[in-house]
Amino acid sequence: MSFAFGSSNFQSHQENAENGARRAKQIAARNGTKRAALGNITNQVRVQPSRAAKAGQGNDENGITKGKVFGQENQPFTIFVDENVAAQEPSKPVSKPLQSHNVLTSISSLNSRLAPLSTAPICIDDSIESPMVLDTSVEEVEEKEPLSREAIITTVPEYAREIYANLREEELKNRAKSTYMKKQQDITTSMRSILIDWLVEVSEEYKLHRETLFLTVNYIDRFLSQMAVQRGKLQLVGAASMFLAAKYEEIYPPDVGEFAYITDDTYTKKQVLRMESLILKVLSFDVAVPTANWFCDTFLKNCEADEKTRALAMFLLESTLIDSETYLKYLPSVVAAASTCLARCAMGLEPWTAELEECTQYKVGHFLECFRDLYKTYCNMDKCPQQAITDKYKGSKYFEIADFTKYPPPPMCPF
Repeated sequence: MSFAFGSSNFQSHQENAENGARRAKQIAARNGTKRAALGNITNQVRVQPSRAAKAGQGNDENGITKGKVFGQENQPFTIFVDENVAAQEPSKPVSKPLQSHNVLTSISSLNSRLAPLSTAPICIDDSIESPMVLDTSVEEVEEKEPLSREAIITTVPEYAREIYANLREEELKNRAKSTYMKKQQDITTSMRSILIDWLVEVSEEYKLHRETLFLTVNYIDRFLSQMAVQRGKLQLVGAASMFLAAKYEEIYPPDVGEFAYITDDTYTKKQVLRMESLILKVLSFDVAVPTANWFCDTFLKNCEADEKTRALAMFLLESTLIDSETYLKYLPSVVAAASTCLARCAMGLEPWTAELEECTQYKVGHFLECFRDLYKTYCNMDKCPQQAITDKYKGSKYFEIADFTKYPPPPMCPF
């Protein structure tokens, strides 16, 4: 069965998608419904669904805000320079040009030392068995259940340990600085929480994968770790980061016009594309990074968790995206292990089994501090000003796992 399709079918599919998006916009404009725009980000709590466009800020055609901040000329983005990092690069050795006559001399001398292939003996000792001789002895092999085709393709059990070890190394290289907000002069942790809360709504509106949301937050935090951003451009950073993550993760990512549309046309397509280019340069094009979502999903598969336990673990994991001050200091795999353990505790299961300890290479003591922070977050989720994640997991799709009347958190911390 072929999965390829002709150019005419692809053009027809693309035209239908564009016509559907255009009709949706016309219906929304005719009915007077509001877009999923964030509006002006301040330290105040965002009131839903009021999302007006930014006012009082003049943008030129390149998206540069005019005005002055802190008595200096307004620059939307400023590069952070660490004082303790040496600015000089190590000197590179100068390679000498290769002389052609030396190459010819080396080749000729090598050919003289090589024996002709026809005169080389095939086997000197007759007692040595040929490697092509088949072993005809019959061995009793224990019958094992054959792995399903899906398990072989998606989990690659032969390389599972090597893949996990490699991702544990990669998460150390591609992580944000936990204290980057101290260097930001015009944005705060509260503004970041409002932005992430809005991005959760956007991901639900466009039915994006959970991994796309986690990649988006990773790009935002890593970008803000290296660049000082003004609050008027924070939403642009978030929209461009999700656009980039969707192009990497989704099969059919939303068009760039959709990300300009959800900002209530506060930014143009050109501004989103220019911001995407800037993010890629700052991140050095390292967009394939392991996230806490991948680790948590792997841990849940290894312990064969049921659907409710899986939903609760993912709810706890997404709740860590809002609070950067608490959870950026932990590795993604540590946060995933704490979420899995707390979800099993809340469901009345054994918190951490020997199988989980073996596959994760973590003991409870390795993530105990993160576990206690996560338990506090779990108990206070219904009081959090940002409720997009809680509303998402109150739906029937996730078994209403965020409804504390049905699934209350444990009365006390298990550890």
